[in-house]
Amino acid sequence: MSKRPIDIHGFEAKFRDNSDPWNYEASAFEAYKRGVLRRACGSRLYGRGLELACANGETTKMLANFCLKLLAVDGSKTAAQTARDRTRHLSNVEVLQALLPQDMPRGPFDLIVISELLYYLKRHDLDETLRLCADALAPGGRIVCLHHVIPFDDVSVPPRMAQDRANTYLGRRFRKLIDAPHGRFKVSAFQRPRLRVASAT
Repeated sequence: MSKRPIDIHGFEAKFRDNSDPWNYEASAFEAYKRGVLRRACGSRLYGRGLELACANGETTKMLANFCLKLLAVDGSKTAAQTARDRTRHLSNVEVLQALLPQDMPRGPFDLIVISELLYYLKRHDLDETLRLCADALAPGGRIVCLHHVIPFDDVSVPPRMAQDRANTYLGRRFRKLIDAPHGRFKVSAFQRPRLRVASAT
């Protein structure tokens, strides 16, 4: 890692300079990643979903198709506003600016998506974000994590370590459904057990 880790001011500068700094809208690779993420979310309709680090809202639009209510958050004020503008026609979507972990929205959520976020957090913030996400997951709910696993500049922790740390922590608390490599990135999914209903006597 030759560059300094990017912080929220760096992300804000990126989105002020370019509303789509990673070419989410036009890149075939980004479309492929969204397809992998979509399949990892499963085939059910979710009541309340949460997307962390929504960026400009490209993935938000996809997630809105299978969430009755979707809350999308990003630390960058400009990114959040862009996502809000791009999803304004979707009545089931709310977009907020939120810094993690301190502004983690209150659950419960039936689906939580953590994509390309964790390696930008300091290690203690990464761990706290995972804990808060796990606590916010509803019974029967699913957490999906997708992150690059190859080294690159401007991250706070090595990419593979971030995804592995998520897998280890979430795997201790929930049932692992998916743990699949896809070349440069990896996706995993976990489910909280449903509440058992006591049978009538």
